[in-house]
Amino acid sequence: MSTDLRKRKITYTIILTSDAPNANYRRMHVRTAAVAVVAFMLLVAVICYAVYTTITMAGSSERNTKQLEQIVQLKAENEKLAEEKKILEGKVSSLEETISRKEEEEHELVAAHEENYIPRGFPMSGAAQIKEEEAAADEAQTDDGDENENDTQENTLKVEANEEWKELIFVAAEGTKVVATAPGTVKEVREAEGEVSYVVIDHGNGYVTTYRNLGSPIVEEGSQVVKGGVLFLVGEDNTETGYSIRKDDSYVDPLELIEIKG
Repeated sequence: MSTDLRKRKITYTIILTSDAPNANYRRMHVRTAAVAVVAFMLLVAVICYAVYTTITMAGSSERNTKQLEQIVQLKAENEKLAEEKKILEGKVSSLEETISRKEEEEHELVAAHEENYIPRGFPMSGAAQIKEEEAAADEAQTDDGDENENDTQENTLKVEANEEWKELIFVAAEGTKVVATAPGTVKEVREAEGEVSYVVIDHGNGYVTTYRNLGSPIVEEGSQVVKGGVLFLVGEDNTETGYSIRKDDSYVDPLELIEIKG
């Protein structure tokens, strides 16, 4: 076989030189197979990078799409929550107004209830006069010539005003009734022979009223009475009634509270 027919090996020469005037140059001989291998490796690297970039871009695009969907969903939920918040705020405002109105109504009811239990009423069911101190003193005096032991004994038991209690003595005609001046509970009742009877009523708001009379009480201890409830019946021998008021254990002048109509 001739030498011309032999397969020739192709080589490439790479010359490396420098710009310097006295620089030498180098030659590098590279075979075709090595160039092919390097080219193949570069191609594979480029393909891998392209695939990686495509996958990465696809994943990033998918994530961005999901994030956009989530943002849209969150915005919708936020708008819905904002609407619900407005509705709830309106309901809260309405409830606050209702509660405030109820509190005012309750306060008015309590005030009206307390006002109703203040003993402002007149202690007699009909007309009556307030016995003056001078008149009481005149009745206590008797003529020396007409005085005797029997008269002294008969006139001993009387309803006399207690100044410390700021008590008033009311004189009424027979048939008149002694009545409660406000609703309350009968706290105490006393009826004893030879003593002035009395009825004490607790009105539950610091006010306590006392009614003294020579008659017989017609209420019992512990019973409930209304304003105008009858406590004594005025007869021929018990026309005088003592009336006093206490507020938190301090006596007050009944005339400061009694509402006299007509």
